[in-house]
Amino acid sequence: MGFKSTVKKAGEMRYSFGIIVLHWTTAVLMFALATSGLLYSYKIVGSNALIFHQWGGQLLLVLVFIWIAVRLVFGVGPPDSDHVWWEKILGALVKITLYALLIAYVVTGYVTASGLRNSELLFPINVAFARSDSGDLFMEAHFALKWVLFIVLGLHVLGTIKHSFIDRDKTFRNIWITKKG
Repeated sequence: MGFKSTVKKAGEMRYSFGIIVLHWTTAVLMFALATSGLLYSYKIVGSNALIFHQWGGQLLLVLVFIWIAVRLVFGVGPPDSDHVWWEKILGALVKITLYALLIAYVVTGYVTASGLRNSELLFPINVAFARSDSGDLFMEAHFALKWVLFIVLGLHVLGTIKHSFIDRDKTFRNIWITKKG
């Protein structure tokens, strides 16, 4: 499973299998984290959701750093030569914003979880800081950032829908798990 950004397949450039697996693993984990966080916040389920949320958040942090390393080492993926200039710029801005939001979201969640009585974090930060007024700001930021993250993810999905159903290009097929191009 290589992370080289692109591979030539059937006469076209598409994402490598490693990038595809990383993309969909991240997407599934983010959905599971959003679900567990909301279920716990609205007291639909108990502490098991919070435990999952903390372990999943730590895994997401690792995945985000892998994403950043892969992007820096191997590049960004297949060229989108059939996309107009504003689509390329908007796509790049959405991806950069997603990375920044994910880092901010995981860091604020990590600080928040460090202040819990029963933290499942591998390396919790200073409990006094996490329970201070500054720690409360991190908690409020974590809760507020989820809505910004939902909006940016929505833009990402809307772009995918546009390319799939309006433009009918191969943007989505290049990242979908399939053996055919």
